[in-house]
Amino acid sequence: MRSTRLALLIPATVAVLVMAGCDDGDKPAASGGTGTPTTTPAAVPSATATAAPGMDAATKSACATIDKDIQTALKKVASAEKIGPPAGHSAVSAQYSAGAASLYANAFTTSTAVNDAVKDVATEMSELADTWATAPKKAPSKTALTKAVKQLETACSAT
Repeated sequence: MRSTRLALLIPATVAVLVMAGCDDGDKPAASGGTGTPTTTPAAVPSATATAAPGMDAATKSACATIDKDIQTALKKVASAEKIGPPAGHSAVSAQYSAGAASLYANAFTTSTAVNDAVKDVATEMSELADTWATAPKKAPSKTALTKAVKQLETACSAT
């Protein structure tokens, strides 16, 4: 059971590490970038200026994909819950872990609000995975996950 969870959490951990090392690319342009060709700094501000009034197309697409990932994960969790204890506990835990990992794959958007909301949903899924892995007497509350999903929906619907 631990090796399965570990195998599912490794991609999520890699995604977090990659995301932590990512740079949005705006810093050299903002600092003047004396060694940078003049065409590159001009391109960066114009791209951010067009995205400022609303959400860019890539973020909208990521939100749609993330929503599908969440719905798929929750359907798989519901199926796993029907298995019942004790095997069902491991299956539910694995599905929550897999759902969290899939969210990190799409968490790289230009919107900090969306990225943070995706991380919150993935964190709540991971917390539920950990709870299910301990074979609880009753199903844990999904209130925090529901709240995180609503915050993600709000972030994705921002204009």
